[in-house]
Amino acid sequence: MVRTDIPLADQLVQVGHVCIEAGNRFVQPQTPCHLALIGIPSKDALLDAVAQVEVAGVQCAIFYEPDAGLGYTAVCTEPITGDKRRLFKRFSLWTPPKSCDTPSLRGPPMPE
Repeated sequence: MVRTDIPLADQLVQVGHVCIEAGNRFVQPQTPCHLALIGIPSKDALLDAVAQVEVAGVQCAIFYEPDAGLGYTAVCTEPITGDKRRLFKRFSLWTPPKSCDTPSLRGPPMPE
């Protein structure tokens, strides 16, 4: 999850930061899982989303960016498989800002 109220370049960097933190914290699952990036509109909404998934038993790594007063910017959960995936259906996938020229976005992977 990444805040979409910060500049696009910062969003990209924050996703990288939190993925590194989560990679160091969580054990990789035996079964494959997918990466899904969720866009969150504000810091408060980010913290609310974390509270919702943690109540359901999902561990989260939260990245705090001290530069430019950004604060909490991104969250990465433990690898999610099986029924826990349903917890994230209420959230919207990240989309690029309308100002980005993205003529060919790749859609989600097709099942094999």
